[in-house]
Amino acid sequence: MAKKYLIVGGVAGGASVAAKLRRLSEEDHIVMFEKGPHVSFSNCCLPYYLSGTIEKAEDLVLMTPDKFKNQYNIDARVNNEVTAIDREKKEVEVKNLLTGETYRESYDKLILSPGAQPIKPSLLGIEKVNTFTIRNVVDIDKLQQSIQRIKPKHITVVGGGFIGIEAVENLIEAGYNVTLVQSPEQVLKQFDFDLAQIMHKELIDNGVELILGDRVEA
Repeated sequence: MAKKYLIVGGVAGGASVAAKLRRLSEEDHIVMFEKGPHVSFSNCCLPYYLSGTIEKAEDLVLMTPDKFKNQYNIDARVNNEVTAIDREKKEVEVKNLLTGETYRESYDKLILSPGAQPIKPSLLGIEKVNTFTIRNVVDIDKLQQSIQRIKPKHITVVGGGFIGIEAVENLIEAGYNVTLVQSPEQVLKQFDFDLAQIMHKELIDNGVELILGDRVEA
């Protein structure tokens, strides 16, 4: 007997689960909710839009709701946010963020893959218009538009993880002066210190002002 699956979150995890469920059964009804305007975009490629390596923000989007429907018979609903779960009735409450309409959707199985939010430190001035995060296509498009409009002389990147390093790389390639601030004593803390030292040298050799073991305070 066919089941009805609801998936909350439509980016990497949610989209992968939806595709896997469809491979397991052609009969099941699969609905995927994503509160943002895009599903299944390339997270790791986001910073490459800053250098022009990826020319258009739309090129970061791997799948659209229409493609999900036509290729996989998956009902992907963007700009739809799940706001409540009724486990007894096996229903969720959903808000269409474009129209304001709310509705309920029943399920047999519910899968939660809502993703995460970038960590924003509690700093004076953090909400100013020239402070950005990089998490999705909307974020990187806002950042690029602001850079093109303001034409800053200097850009500071806070955080030396994978996305931070890629952002620095692409901003340098685009011709900007860049400072990278990382609170641990090394970038890419997933790796050992000796390997990180190679990355430190590469960053400095390419003109990056590298600040380690320190934090942005305001």
